[in-house]
Amino acid sequence: MLKKLRWKFILIITALLAGMLAAALAVQTVSAARQYREETERVLRAVLDRGAAALDPMRPFTGGGLEQDGELRTGIPAFYAVADRWGRVGLALSFNAELDEETVIRAVEEALAAGRESGRLDGLDLRFLIRSGGSRLELGFAGLGWERGAVRRQTLTAALILAAALPGFFGVSVLLSRRLVRPVEESWKRQQQFVADASHELKTPLTVLLADADILLGHPDDTIRSQRRWVEHLRDEGLRMKGLVEDLLFLARGDAGEREGPRGRADLSQICEQCVMSFEPVAFEAGLTLESSVAPGVGVAGDGEELRRLCAILLDNACKYCEPGGTVRVTLEGGGEAVLTVHNTGEPIPAQAQAHLFERFYRADAARSREKGGYGLGLSIAAAIVERHGGKIAVRSAEGEGTAFSVTLPREKRG
Repeated sequence: MLKKLRWKFILIITALLAGMLAAALAVQTVSAARQYREETERVLRAVLDRGAAALDPMRPFTGGGLEQDGELRTGIPAFYAVADRWGRVGLALSFNAELDEETVIRAVEEALAAGRESGRLDGLDLRFLIRSGGSRLELGFAGLGWERGAVRRQTLTAALILAAALPGFFGVSVLLSRRLVRPVEESWKRQQQFVADASHELKTPLTVLLADADILLGHPDDTIRSQRRWVEHLRDEGLRMKGLVEDLLFLARGDAGEREGPRGRADLSQICEQCVMSFEPVAFEAGLTLESSVAPGVGVAGDGEELRRLCAILLDNACKYCEPGGTVRVTLEGGGEAVLTVHNTGEPIPAQAQAHLFERFYRADAARSREKGGYGLGLSIAAAIVERHGGKIAVRSAEGEGTAFSVTLPREKRG
């Protein structure tokens, strides 16, 4: 599918670039053709002036810029004719044109029959211009051959330019398609990985649920009390599945843009203090020391429930991956921005794993995560909440320093 999409991009971009160049060349060719026609018309006016000057020596000859030594000089074959109102030719003068009486008479007849002062005689390959001179008509004729040849050469040049540019356009299209398709390809791969990971995570609780259900069905005469253990297993796995599905829906709605931006004000100081209090029993059971330093009155614009979940995710993650006897410390600082830091001591996170921590279903230590009941979605949800609130989340982990997750959130705007 991605390969077909890339080829579509290549063809579309190539066609657009070629179309734009073709349009520019077409405009240039039309403009050049207009200039060639104007040049022929300029020659026709000069031919009429020179012919009139030949009939009337007292009449000055300007030549329209084409005169040399008092004579008309032009590379375009042309001739001048004088006729009466009935089309009878009285005089013809040649300017670089081979003439015969039959051609002159036919040209004059067709020009007069055209019923207009200027135009083309395609049958004779001539352009004409008629000027009234009292009782006579003066007609100038110029060959169209040079004009047609010039337009033909211009068209051929444009076609050669377009043909030469097509390979370049194709190469540019290939490069651009790689850039355009790369985000789609990465998104597609993430989606495939997401579906595979979600299926894998759902498979385990479903297997347990089906196994427990089979055990219960195998003892149809037993009471619920005697089979309480399996019923509790069913309930626990059902709750785990519910939690996983809710997390997936939260992330999916964020991806689809269905969740509106957070509104209202949240007291981040109060939220942090409440989360620390709720995790004190957890830390105590794990043999950890839980410390906090929370600046009072730190308010942010946002959803209080989501920020409470963010704080809980970071604290839960810190307690899970802190060795017994270690310390978990929560710090909240105010100022221009609210900065929440959750730090724990213990083994650092490998540098190569830190870049992937906020990816869905990623586990730096998959075995330990499963032992502790994690799905690898917590930090992804935390990152999504922070992004929705216009903030930033980062991790810093090093040997001897432990691991610290820092969240920076914009402060609420006061009117």
